[in-house]
Amino acid sequence: MQVKNQGQQLGELCTALVRRLRFLERSEMSCCGIPMSQAMVLQTLSGSEKGERMSSIAEALGVTQSTATRLVEPLVKLQQVTRVRAPDDGRSVLIRLTDSGRQSAVELGRVSQRWSEGVLQQIPLSQRATVIRALETVIEAVSDCCASGCEPGQPQTMQEKQT
Repeated sequence: MQVKNQGQQLGELCTALVRRLRFLERSEMSCCGIPMSQAMVLQTLSGSEKGERMSSIAEALGVTQSTATRLVEPLVKLQQVTRVRAPDDGRSVLIRLTDSGRQSAVELGRVSQRWSEGVLQQIPLSQRATVIRALETVIEAVSDCCASGCEPGQPQTMQEKQT
């Protein structure tokens, strides 16, 4: 039996998690027939009364502006969001939830909460806080690597940052 190194284990676990989450996206688990990627747009806009510029949506989702535009387009057609001129810049538009979009965002929040609670219930109570902290650490590490172009053998690790 071959012993896997931790990097290989982490890679395989992340791949398995991404595959399972992609399956959820393909099955349109969110609600209202809205794919998860578009549901994330609605949830991003749910905290904004005045609306958001496409660049802000892209940044919040961690995607390019063109990808954010592709995610918003179907929501416009479904009348979940609308485009309005930015009051401070006539060339810019803000993306704003419609009443229907606001209702969908609320329902998506409920579905997301139920899903998260369901996943958490599958984890032993004594391990839940540890799992949550570990996921926060992995997300931070991935974000740091994405920002700095991590490569194996780089001298700066999360542990070195903390010291």
